[in-house]
Amino acid sequence: MLVDYREISAEALENLCKEYVIANLSEVEQEVQLEDWVAKTIELVKSGELVIEFSEQEESISLKNESEINWKE
Repeated sequence: MLVDYREISAEALENLCKEYVIANLSEVEQEVQLEDWVAKTIELVKSGELVIEFSEQEESISLKNESEINWKE
């Protein structure tokens, strides 16, 4: 199930984006400013490039690209 970012608190959105950035840091070889990446990730959510998905099956929430979404849930 997709969740509109406006339905969660700003703090929850920031924490979700921070978790996403940290999980993907291993893919980046350059030194990263966490706050900058979190801000960029928030903008990707707001623009629709990343979406918030709640998995009822796994009882988890995460950020994903549209191509990563399991539409069969």
